[in-house]
Amino acid sequence: MLNSPQVLTGLLGQLKQQTVQTPADLKLLLRLARLYAKNNNYNEAEKVFRKYLKNVPNDAEIMVEYSVCLIKDSKYEDAEIELEQALAIKPGMVQAFLTSASLYEKLGNRNKQISFMMLAANAAPDNYDIRLTLAEQLRLYGDFNGALSQYDMIIENNPNQETAWFSKGLIYMKQEKLNEANKCFLRIINNNPSAFDAHFNLASCFFRQHKYAAAINHFRLSARNAELANRSLYLMAQCYSKRNDYDQAIVAMEKLVAIDDKNLSYRKALGEFYEGAQEYDMAEEVYHDLTIIAPTRSEFWLKLAFSQIKNNNFEKAEKTLNKVFRVQPGHIEAHRVLAELYSAKHLYKEAIEEFQRILMLNEKNGEAYYSLAKIYHEINREADEMDALNKAVCNGKETAEILLRLGELERKYNVPTSLERFRRIKDLLPESDFAKEADYYLRHPAA
Repeated sequence: MLNSPQVLTGLLGQLKQQTVQTPADLKLLLRLARLYAKNNNYNEAEKVFRKYLKNVPNDAEIMVEYSVCLIKDSKYEDAEIELEQALAIKPGMVQAFLTSASLYEKLGNRNKQISFMMLAANAAPDNYDIRLTLAEQLRLYGDFNGALSQYDMIIENNPNQETAWFSKGLIYMKQEKLNEANKCFLRIINNNPSAFDAHFNLASCFFRQHKYAAAINHFRLSARNAELANRSLYLMAQCYSKRNDYDQAIVAMEKLVAIDDKNLSYRKALGEFYEGAQEYDMAEEVYHDLTIIAPTRSEFWLKLAFSQIKNNNFEKAEKTLNKVFRVQPGHIEAHRVLAELYSAKHLYKEAIEEFQRILMLNEKNGEAYYSLAKIYHEINREADEMDALNKAVCNGKETAEILLRLGELERKYNVPTSLERFRRIKDLLPESDFAKEADYYLRHPAA
């Protein structure tokens, strides 16, 4: 009944009248004060609380209730005085500690807020909710070690406290301690297989550790939760692509595009997966649609041109590139795609010159070095290919495919770094065919 504003207002009127009639009824005063507070009329509540405290000046519990109204009414100095008096009367009062913490949070005094939270947690050791709130505050403020110690205290007495394990996992993820994070999320899942958030975060850890098969299993489970479904499906598709399983990646991303066909990230990823599967006709369709949806995004025009090149639609590719050059004549990526066009037409001299011009403008363009290496491969210039691949890797173009080819060339020319390339492949994609080939070379080093 008290949730109805009309009833609440009527009850206030009745109580006001009764307190006038029986001013000495302290219980009635408290009911009226609390009703004012419930109705967010803090100024009136304060007046009634003060009237009560004149009669009962040492009631610490009511002092704390009064201070809550003062905080709500932004009368912070008065609230501080009341709380100090309450704690002087009742030194270990948990509610006074908690209200003081709330006051200092409002004042932006983190140190005092945390100090009072700690006092409250220590004063009520069996109430793990208080310690959990303290730990969450420490985590939000970036005191990860402090938060972890509080979570450990909670877990010591409540081994299956899911929130504590989950928050510990989040901290470890933040600290890049992924193995420790995995243990936290696995602990939750073992106790509660339907903890979809834990499955999602565990999968995310595996993803960052390049353990894509394990990540897929947990993303598949977290996708059962409606709020996590799209993110899980998207990342699961990325896992498949990392494993070069483009068929599965395409299936997953097509589902997402069907759900939200206006989402540019989904469509772009689908186009890239088609490229990975060498289904350039499908990629061309996707990028064509993207240029219609987002005509100002030059990256989509360039991806369209690249797909057209792969489909041997050279005239279309030239027209597409001209649209970019008309708007951005010096677009480096557009010149790179133009060089790819020359290469596809076997105009290798022109392609090499174009790539070299690009690298004169940006000597850290790893993609350009890789494209240049592919041309050198076509014309059997292995030393130049090896040099270009090395520069591609040094400038961020580090894929298992590139590392394998570079390792093979370095092995052929007795360059000692070849073993490092093969080891790196196993770190990047431990479950892939590239890793199997790398493992062969590691087990059979060159004489």
